[in-house]
Amino acid sequence: MKGTRQPELGQKGMAALELAFLLPLLLIMVLWIIDFGRLVQASLIVTNVSREGGSIISRGINSGENFLDMLQASGVPLDLNGAGRIYATRIAAGASASQPDPSIDTAHQLSRGSLAVNSRIRDDLAHLGVSEALYQHLRFEDAPQNTSDIAEVWVVEVYYLYRPITPLPDLVNNLLITPGHDGRVIGSRSVF
Repeated sequence: MKGTRQPELGQKGMAALELAFLLPLLLIMVLWIIDFGRLVQASLIVTNVSREGGSIISRGINSGENFLDMLQASGVPLDLNGAGRIYATRIAAGASASQPDPSIDTAHQLSRGSLAVNSRIRDDLAHLGVSEALYQHLRFEDAPQNTSDIAEVWVVEVYYLYRPITPLPDLVNNLLITPGHDGRVIGSRSVF
């Protein structure tokens, strides 16, 4: 046929070669977007659960097992019992001049979940694991007020083991993986 031009065989080969180079990169980008999007979603859920938990427990609305049930239910679609951990810790202010330092109220400390993660609110940590400024507000002061600035605070910590669904973390070491786990441990802490 006159006037029609057939593409040369070399041009078809170049297109196939370009596709062969770009397809793996595009596939990796799609996998990364999927896992990163799920990680961001899980992180937002964990943050919201800790904030709501801190707000609720600090107002004395609910406590004990009902409180933990409510927090786990608010974390759906995440399994905060099987792949997570929730801590709620009350820190009481210093009571007198002879006991000016705040302390962790172990009678009101709540915990649930199967994830092996320790609370960051402990007696063996500096300032019990809270900021120095908050710790100072919880200390008993003799003069001029003969009390502490704050009577108590509640700290709610929520942890979750995010497991990627794509094979991308297997291709790149420590991408979306916390050492010692089969996923990335994400957490949030709220102080009320």
